[in-house]
Amino acid sequence: MSPALNRELLKLIENKRTEVIHSAMEKGFHNEETVSWGNELNELLNCYQKLLSIHPMKKI
Repeated sequence: MSPALNRELLKLIENKRTEVIHSAMEKGFHNEETVSWGNELNELLNCYQKLLSIHPMKKI
């Protein structure tokens, strides 16, 4: 995986993680928005994991 793609995907993951945390703190863990953003975060994490398994990196 290219370093630029790695950085961009990690940035997206971190931003989504922050959104999930803020939503959970303000609206609760079972709120529809929190759950939806949590699902989006899971998709990003799964994508990242798949890319790492296809293109292993020496260092992250």
